[in-house]
Amino acid sequence: MEILKYLKILKEEEIARRYFVMNSFDGVLVVLGVVIAMYFTGIDEARIVIISCLGAAIALAVSGVWSAYATERAERTKALRELERHMLKDLGETRVGRRVQIMSFLIALVNGLSPLFISLVLISPFVISQFGFLQLELAFYSSITLVLAILFLLGVFVGKVGRENLIKSGIKMALAGVVVGVIVFALEGLKVI
Repeated sequence: MEILKYLKILKEEEIARRYFVMNSFDGVLVVLGVVIAMYFTGIDEARIVIISCLGAAIALAVSGVWSAYATERAERTKALRELERHMLKDLGETRVGRRVQIMSFLIALVNGLSPLFISLVLISPFVISQFGFLQLELAFYSSITLVLAILFLLGVFVGKVGRENLIKSGIKMALAGVVVGVIVFALEGLKVI
């Protein structure tokens, strides 16, 4: 099956790995910002948190897919045109030409779906709360705990790729969540939110 071959190639593509980490990171921090802001504003309905986070996650996903597809397709098409110029041959309908299209699309999916998937994981405590199986306050704490855990795991992944100290790398990434929390807390103290 040809799609499996492309998925294997995608796994080896550094750009896909970078997009996965960067956009998962973006999704985590966006959800964290929304969750902390909702907590400080005294929201007492899980549904409002879910809808707010989903709205942001969907916007990130659409933006990620759209922008990555356009950018990747343009860059890969440019490289293909350069190859065609040297070979004096149109490669659009060849395996190489099809790969440009398919890889651009797959990378765009990684770029857009990674923050959406991560966001769904992070709002799961609120979904559980919405069904009455978890108190809303515990949903806030659970979501923030998940945020820190996922940031740490993303840091470990980055550390593994870079062959660095995994714990240090995980802590560095988790610190971004702490920074977001401190900034939102400071804004709340100034009564900005």
